[in-house]
Amino acid sequence: MLDERSTRGEDTRDRIKQAARRLFADRGLDAVSIRDITREAGQKNAGSVNYYFRSKEALIAELITDIAAILEVGRNRRVDAMEAAGGPASMGEVLDILLDLSDRTSEGIPADGRRFIDRVMASHSELLFEAIHIDLDTATRRCVVHLRRMMPALPEIVTGQRIRLAMLQAFAFISSRPSAVANPALWPEGWGEELARRNLIDGIEGLLRAPMSEETRRHL
Repeated sequence: MLDERSTRGEDTRDRIKQAARRLFADRGLDAVSIRDITREAGQKNAGSVNYYFRSKEALIAELITDIAAILEVGRNRRVDAMEAAGGPASMGEVLDILLDLSDRTSEGIPADGRRFIDRVMASHSELLFEAIHIDLDTATRRCVVHLRRMMPALPEIVTGQRIRLAMLQAFAFISSRPSAVANPALWPEGWGEELARRNLIDGIEGLLRAPMSEETRRHL
């Protein structure tokens, strides 16, 4: 009986997560209420979301963690292969892993999961930065270690800011891709194509490698 009850509870939990992910992907995080999620999941008890997840914020965090876990598997494989071959040979090689938008790193993520992450990147990137502090982000951390090693010698406060600026640029670009594909006339030519991704990699490398100006140094 306990096993049956536990199974039913897990099924309900999964239905709530699937419903929430779908709604967040379609409407955005702020436009979806707990009541919307409860209704979409087919739950009669208005307190179901809080019962299983404590809060809307905790539910969002778990959805991010689920997707991050899948992404990290693919990224870790690529980092393993790069290091086994004696790499990285360049900063661009590391950035290519972090900015891999292909199916090889997102296999197993449902379509609404990708759209959900795009929404998070576009409007709530701080939630992703929080997720980076969990154990699931080993590939991301490994990549950042390599990037730091290849950056010029800078004060730690400047290095940390540049890493964060690079990630914000990456989030903004990735979250813009669906719109660029759907409405190409509203974006610079080729924004939804591989050229733009490679251009971003070059731009981020320039940001990370640039010497610190005297003007910036005066503000330390």
